[in-house]
Amino acid sequence: MYGKGIKKMSWHQTQNKMIHELNGSVFSKDPINKQMDPMSPIDVHNTNYIMELKNREAYTPERFDGSLIEKMKYDFLIKNCGDRIPGYVCKFSDGSYYAWNLKKIPEPEWYDKMLPETTHFDRTGWINKKVGDLKLKDGTKLL
Repeated sequence: MYGKGIKKMSWHQTQNKMIHELNGSVFSKDPINKQMDPMSPIDVHNTNYIMELKNREAYTPERFDGSLIEKMKYDFLIKNCGDRIPGYVCKFSDGSYYAWNLKKIPEPEWYDKMLPETTHFDRTGWINKKVGDLKLKDGTKLL
């Protein structure tokens, strides 16, 4: 249970809600579509972007001055974007959305951090991941 009598949404439900919210405003003229492979580092795409979506439901954007990105995901998005923009989009606990154009920001400084293997799937044990910080000043507030 999540809170009093409220069931926490699955990642599939959360992702669909995020896509709906983003398509209702930011991407209304070029809607984003879900990537069909659930394990792909690309969550959504449209004619201009390939993007990873993150739901940072435990904190506001100011708490860590932005968000983390895994180096593996960063590298995949940069190397596989072709002529599209590689984006990283986070929804925070206050309902705001921030996005980072990974080609326009400085590459993060990478460091190791113990994190869950996955957040919304069955592998929730802790492993060491190489991550970097995405700063609010380098992102764009979408909503």
